[in-house]
Amino acid sequence: MAQRTIHYLIGEELIGLGVRDVDRFRVGNVLPDAIEDLVYRNLTHYQSDALLGGRSVRFSDFERFRREFAPLVETDGLYLGYYMHLVEDACYRRFWKKIGFPERHMTREKVAVLHNDYHLLNAYIVRSRGLRDELVFPAGFEREPINRLYPFLLKDFLEEMRGDFTEDPQGTTHYMTEALLEEYLSGAMDVCRDALRRILSGEEPLDARSLTW
Repeated sequence: MAQRTIHYLIGEELIGLGVRDVDRFRVGNVLPDAIEDLVYRNLTHYQSDALLGGRSVRFSDFERFRREFAPLVETDGLYLGYYMHLVEDACYRRFWKKIGFPERHMTREKVAVLHNDYHLLNAYIVRSRGLRDELVFPAGFEREPINRLYPFLLKDFLEEMRGDFTEDPQGTTHYMTEALLEEYLSGAMDVCRDALRRILSGEEPLDARSLTW
């Protein structure tokens, strides 16, 4: 899955395309990652399996999310942001598959290198895009319908994420390089803009199975 600052960056790019209730959209766009353990990732990211053309594929079923929380995706920034997170992750997984990453068998040491890449990319994203921490915890979040899906640990997550905007690690990226990040963004933004436009205009939503990996 894309690191949270990548989601935040894409969200900032999308806000100017007609997003209402910007504060709630920002939070929704990182919310699926506010979980206690990665074992819950498939649940909060609506990952599903399917057979297409005789082969097994995975996809992020953002359309199922939209239906389950109708009409909130169309009317509430928090749920629209969540929906877009799922689209962004589908683009990310497809990009990983395109470049042949991750490796089939990732050792602990290689995972540690990848995580260090993410820390280095945090600094790159903040520096190159002038990204600022404008995340605001939404009042009454504990009563949000989204918590039926999972009891999100949003307050702790946002506090931890604040460090992403100020860290200054040293070193060079290895797996997910700055160039690869820019390549991912150039392709993903077109898909995300289209998905958002469809929702905001009331058109037919993007087909989740068009973004399998």
